[in-house]
Amino acid sequence: MSLLEVDSIDVAYGNVQVLWDVSLTVEEGETVALLGANGAGKTTTLKTICGDLAPMDGEIRYKGESIGDLPHEEVVAKGVAHVPEGREVFTESTVRENLELGAYLECSRLKERLEDIYDIFPRLEERSNQQAGTLSGGEQQMLA
Repeated sequence: MSLLEVDSIDVAYGNVQVLWDVSLTVEEGETVALLGANGAGKTTTLKTICGDLAPMDGEIRYKGESIGDLPHEEVVAKGVAHVPEGREVFTESTVRENLELGAYLECSRLKERLEDIYDIFPRLEERSNQQAGTLSGGEQQMLA
């Protein structure tokens, strides 16, 4: 079973189709690059994989489970997410404050969610009281 399978997806913005018959497979432990010119559909493909956009046709499977029709939140909960290249962090705020601002959760779940994030990115927990603007580029990308 592949880690990620994208099988013949078609995607549109409104009535304008922008992707036709896109397929790719990612195996466990494999590193894959999605290359193309500006406007070729790289970001649209990634947004579709992580549930920001719904495919018109085709199927997306993560660890064998179909995720193409799931809401974005459920896809992210399974561990599939798109982190854009830009490091959009509040540089004067601490790491923890940045995470709290981005959580969009009621207070009762915030602590649990922060613990989940710190489990995935222990470096952020180590730096939770540090100003985000003083993090390295890679650490800012983790935070974003």
